[in-house]
Amino acid sequence: MSLRRPALGLAAFALSGLLLAGCAGGSSAPETEAPEGDAPAVTADEELHALLPADAQEDGVVVGTEAFYPPYEYLDADGSTVIGLDIDLLDAVTARLGISYTLENVAFDTLLPSLDGARYDIVVAGMTDTVERQANYDFVDYFNADQAIIVASGNPEGISTIADLCGQTVAVLVDSTQQEILSEADCDEPIDILTQPTDNDALLQVQSGRAVATLTQEATGRYNASQIGGGSAFEVANTESIDPRPLGYVFQKDSELVEAFQAALQSLVDDGTYAEILAGYELDAAALETITVNGAEQ
Repeated sequence: MSLRRPALGLAAFALSGLLLAGCAGGSSAPETEAPEGDAPAVTADEELHALLPADAQEDGVVVGTEAFYPPYEYLDADGSTVIGLDIDLLDAVTARLGISYTLENVAFDTLLPSLDGARYDIVVAGMTDTVERQANYDFVDYFNADQAIIVASGNPEGISTIADLCGQTVAVLVDSTQQEILSEADCDEPIDILTQPTDNDALLQVQSGRAVATLTQEATGRYNASQIGGGSAFEVANTESIDPRPLGYVFQKDSELVEAFQAALQSLVDDGTYAEILAGYELDAAALETITVNGAEQ
């Protein structure tokens, strides 16, 4: 693998000036705190390190993310450090591989085009593994994510299923799997899909009354509903599971990194590090026992 590596830092992400009630000042992201406790100690494995291509062994990897998707990735109180479940797992897997990584925080809809252009070696952004995406990318799956319908507190429209969204305006992250789910919903009157640059912007549309709901990954939806406005602004409307799908690290098709990252993640599952990290976010129920490549099915 031979990728050109530009000088990288943590890219500033352009925020809309809108603020949610109960959010940290100066940012549209909810005020959040990382789980308490030290990260699990992880030692490097020489055999796993040897699976990496030579340039990755020497220079590490460049990772793209979008840090407005708690609890997967979000900004710490300093407004620049990216933290979250995905980052804790990335710290652990790169430590196991014995390499460093550089992280860029950019808009979600630029991540895959930037991966295509070799700006990144990997995209780590709570991204859903789908059969359609597998045509162009390889996924190392690390999490099983359900979906959640988020509505204003009190659920004024009485929404509980995707069918209840038919004929309604629903905000959603642009170019997301949730946008695809809404566009394919079996409705006599189609859902009016209001795409937004971030998941938090989608919540703003619900808060302002421009949308009756937003569809997001369950972990993110429940996290935001519990954090924003002291937990009183939003609620999760559905009580039944909606279309659970695997999340994965995303690589260029046939990347030499895939085997190493799959094996390293599996080693973290086997020694309990993976479970410890997920437990810190109370997401044990979504854990995988086997780390697969391109595990999504039709």
